[in-house]
Amino acid sequence: MHLLPCVKKYDEKENQSKQIDREIKQWIKSYNEAIKLLLLGTGESGKTTIIKQMKILHIQGFSSRERLEKIDHIRHNIHESIYEIVHNMSALSIGLADPKNVSSQQYILKLGFPGPEVYTEEYFDHVRALWRDRGVRDCFKRSNEYQLIDSAEYFLDRIDLIAKSDYLPSDADILRCRQKTTCIQKIEFKVKVPKSMHGGVQDFWMFDVGGQRGERKKWIQVFEGIHAIWFLVACSDFDQTLREDNSQNRLKESLILFEDVWQSRFLIEAGLIVFLNKQDLLETKVALGHSIAPYFPEYENFPSPGDEYTKTKMFIKSLFVELTKKRDRRKLPASERFVLHEATRARECYFHFTTATDTDNVRTVFRDVHQMILTHILSNIGVY
Repeated sequence: MHLLPCVKKYDEKENQSKQIDREIKQWIKSYNEAIKLLLLGTGESGKTTIIKQMKILHIQGFSSRERLEKIDHIRHNIHESIYEIVHNMSALSIGLADPKNVSSQQYILKLGFPGPEVYTEEYFDHVRALWRDRGVRDCFKRSNEYQLIDSAEYFLDRIDLIAKSDYLPSDADILRCRQKTTCIQKIEFKVKVPKSMHGGVQDFWMFDVGGQRGERKKWIQVFEGIHAIWFLVACSDFDQTLREDNSQNRLKESLILFEDVWQSRFLIEAGLIVFLNKQDLLETKVALGHSIAPYFPEYENFPSPGDEYTKTKMFIKSLFVELTKKRDRRKLPASERFVLHEATRARECYFHFTTATDTDNVRTVFRDVHQMILTHILSNIGVY
């Protein structure tokens, strides 16, 4: 009798399970080795724009397919903009300067917020006529009194280009394209480490989460293991209200949220960097005569370090700096809170004035922040 060698039968399920185990181990290894950055801030503060900038700066930018996918979003940004302007004209008691444009106004209002299924030349002609109307422009100038995306003027001024059949969005167009973030987004990229800090290449994982109130309950899912928080503040929003709550000032909401993040025990080990963002829009708004004083009366007593814009941006910075010094704090509604306990040790906070749509500005700031994060991490483990 011949004895056959013992051969283990191939088990497809067992093999798949081992493969999954290997992939999980590799993912955990990659996760542990990467520097993890979390973008926080209220809605429309510029978090997603920073994610896009990292793609431009560190991952070869946008492919042709990605650019094509943005066309409909950008055209909807045009529709959303012109619709919100003409929709709010009656509430602000503003009429059309040219009666001939009434038909165009009715055409846009009939389409509603969702917009047309297909963006035809007829559609773009109506938008062009309205955007040329002085009454529409007057309503646009009062956009802080209703909800309008920051890029409205940028896209409406470029309607002839965007209407072309062969239109392909530029980097600047994609950076200004507005889409509400409703899920957790992640981007991975590599950055060279300076030789003075041991050299090599460092992996980064950056997370972006929705900033509107209904999205914040998801934040705690990505808190663990975070090395640095980038907290974005839309400085130009000082005279605007939240989309989700027309009674709440946007900058005041940002201050309340920052205080909650600052005190969080979940984030105590993370470096905290505040991006005082939208400086370009802030400067423009101040130049047009808009003042922060009616919304923050204490501004009148703030020492002036220069012109009105400089005073405004330094005042906004001081509001956040003061929150890092105080012990007592205002409370967010219980349903909106993610902090259960206060932090127990001192923290450092760094501030940068930024324009997230400006790639050169973001490149310079990221270089500084990168070194700051590496120093923070190396000092925590006693290397630096």
